[in-house]
Amino acid sequence: MMSRYGCRTATYCEERVNIGDIARRAGVSRSTVSYVLSGKRPVSAATRERIQQVIAELDYRPSATARALAEGRTRALGLVIPPARQRLTDMQLSFVASVLEAAGRHDLDVLLSPSGTDGERSFERIVSGRRVDGVILMEIRLDDARVTRLQASGLPFVTIGRIAHPSATTWVDVDYEGLIRRCVQHLADLGHRRIALLNRPAELLATGYGPARRALAGFTAAIEENGLSGEAVCCPDDRAAAGEQLHLL
Repeated sequence: MMSRYGCRTATYCEERVNIGDIARRAGVSRSTVSYVLSGKRPVSAATRERIQQVIAELDYRPSATARALAEGRTRALGLVIPPARQRLTDMQLSFVASVLEAAGRHDLDVLLSPSGTDGERSFERIVSGRRVDGVILMEIRLDDARVTRLQASGLPFVTIGRIAHPSATTWVDVDYEGLIRRCVQHLADLGHRRIALLNRPAELLATGYGPARRALAGFTAAIEENGLSGEAVCCPDDRAAAGEQLHLL
């Protein structure tokens, strides 16, 4: 039997079903339907069951925008990745995949936004447009304008890596300086006197990329402490380039 929507199921309807249609069909007010969908106020079991039955019959699916307005949140996270023109390393790709997997377990969507000059507008749309409930920042610089912008916006965020003075931020990081110092010490204990550090690309080091700067600081300190001969070399993020640098050393 054809419904007033001109189709047998709402899935194939050209006219979108809305809360008003559900309310009329269930014999309740629009606000009652809204309460059932949002869970903001209690609704009797019988009324809730009747409304849910109508929702199922009409195959109603609230739009993301409507749900965000009703719940006061987008159920989406922003993940700010390295510039789109830059090929992600295997480690970076693995991290992105892990974020997507974890978000999926919590019924959250992830909006990817490239950073750098080519991604400034994308980043700003995420922040000013309130398209997400929170932001994860990758590839942090010691002095990072993105962190300053997010602090001013009041939008919750966490950084993978940390700025020079991270006391007012939430972050997850590796102790690169301590790690490199221990590596140098281990090699020194084995009797090696000439040690090289293959660091991240020179452009990252120049922009104040935290891990590269901290790795260099740890390497320099450990070389001096042990009276060793050390050489720090920057190279692109691929095995071939690292191999070439090792050959030159």
